[in-house]
Amino acid sequence: MKPPSTGTHSVVDLHGARRARRLDLYRNRLNQRQQDTRANLVTLYEGGTLFTPDGTQQGRSLLKALQLLQRAGTRLEELSGDGLLPAPSVSERIDALYDEVDGLFTKCDRLTGRGTASVARLPRG
Repeated sequence: MKPPSTGTHSVVDLHGARRARRLDLYRNRLNQRQQDTRANLVTLYEGGTLFTPDGTQQGRSLLKALQLLQRAGTRLEELSGDGLLPAPSVSERIDALYDEVDGLFTKCDRLTGRGTASVARLPRG
């Protein structure tokens, strides 16, 4: 005979929660980098510096950084399954996509002059 059930038991998907948290952290980093890069570009433009040789070079670097961030956003979209394709389920593919995003963040940081110490790689989850 089974003991009477006093409540419902639920199973918590810790792996899924870690994956969701990791994706949220990367999205936040992406958004912050996009905002900072756009703000730097606006500052160059509004200050008139964009129209000097050094300003033009900085502006090109910022635009290239924005392109890299767009690519990172596409990879994060792929990881979330929000795009046309379902989210990858093979851990090697997931790790490869995060490695690519980390690399894109590093390139972006170099282009924008942001210190690479700000890129804290997250543990695989």
